[in-house]
Amino acid sequence: MGANTHSIATICVMILTVIAATPATISNDDSLLRDLPKSLEDFGTKLYSNIAKRSAQKNIIFSPFSIETSLAMIRLGATGQTADEIDNALNLKFSNGERLANYFEQILSTYLNGDLLQLANNIYAEEKLELRDQFNVLLAKHFFASGENVNFTQNIKAAEKINSWVAAKTSQLINDLVSAEDLDENTRLLLLNAIYFKDEWARPFIGPRTQPKKFYVDATNYVNVNLMVTFGDFLYGKIDYLDATALEMPYKNSDLYMLVILPNSRDGLDDLRIKLQSYSLREIRENMVETKVLVEMPRFKTEYKIELNEILKGLGVERMFSHADLEKMINSKEVLQVTKFLHKAIIHVNEFGTEASAATGIGASATSAVIVPEIETKFVVDHGFFYKIVNSDGIEFFEGSQSDF
Repeated sequence: MGANTHSIATICVMILTVIAATPATISNDDSLLRDLPKSLEDFGTKLYSNIAKRSAQKNIIFSPFSIETSLAMIRLGATGQTADEIDNALNLKFSNGERLANYFEQILSTYLNGDLLQLANNIYAEEKLELRDQFNVLLAKHFFASGENVNFTQNIKAAEKINSWVAAKTSQLINDLVSAEDLDENTRLLLLNAIYFKDEWARPFIGPRTQPKKFYVDATNYVNVNLMVTFGDFLYGKIDYLDATALEMPYKNSDLYMLVILPNSRDGLDDLRIKLQSYSLREIRENMVETKVLVEMPRFKTEYKIELNEILKGLGVERMFSHADLEKMINSKEVLQVTKFLHKAIIHVNEFGTEASAATGIGASATSAVIVPEIETKFVVDHGFFYKIVNSDGIEFFEGSQSDF
């Protein structure tokens, strides 16, 4: 990968255990499928809002798409109330889970063999538990997932095996997702979704221009961070309703871009989080036009892990955490429940691409060899900001906010 790169990895896991179920009627409206990107965006916005409430003053990075993919895999094997609740949370209802899975198949297949955005799914089943043949076939078809059996009672070995798979799928960025304490004799299934993204900026930052500047952590207090510099034509807009400005930074080798939303006030991130709940990606982009912009943005690295059980329950997905209706998934009369829904993500953003090489640029002062023209429009990210990484179809792969260093 070239010098100016940006790497992210995230993993989502659901752990299902055994404990000591009626089909529902779902509407069949093809028009709803066309609205799925917007529905998933709304779900991602709700996720971010609830995650932020539980992570006050913390830097956040997560993958809405990773979490949605995990839910879609569960939905493929679900019936009754469990299926209904997942459909309602995603703001859609289908005649069966396979129609939802078809949509994810289209996205996954687009990036399946690429080097920039890598997506992978896997299922680990307790060694005596048999997945239904039809579920296995559909899982392989739609999610390109492979399943294998593991002895969860040997929890240390099982955790090592699972973490090894995670590390391999995230270029070694995430290697400690599951602990031995997460697994025991009651564990029956683990569903995993991993995403890894790395790409160069279409308009690279100018390495020698990176220099320490103030980054405000609230209205008056600040820390010194390294702000990178670039300039050129970007989609840019002043979003009055959000009391913020927005900048779209495309990547060089993929159809993804980073949308950065910067509140006008230094301590405006909390207010921005609230306002974003009722303002869509489409509405934001409608207020942006191509503009010559001088961009100053910090290097940052964020690692974030969260258990999503209570958040998903708050969004109406409750049944799968008690008596999950998963009769289409397993050849067993056991009733399963999701005991842990874990999610972890890591993001590195700099002009060099790796943490080690980024360190070599620290302390380099401005050089007269690089001339930055005077540009009227400036986008100086010197306080808390929100960002999304989105593809050309509006699928939100990553989302987060940075408020401190």
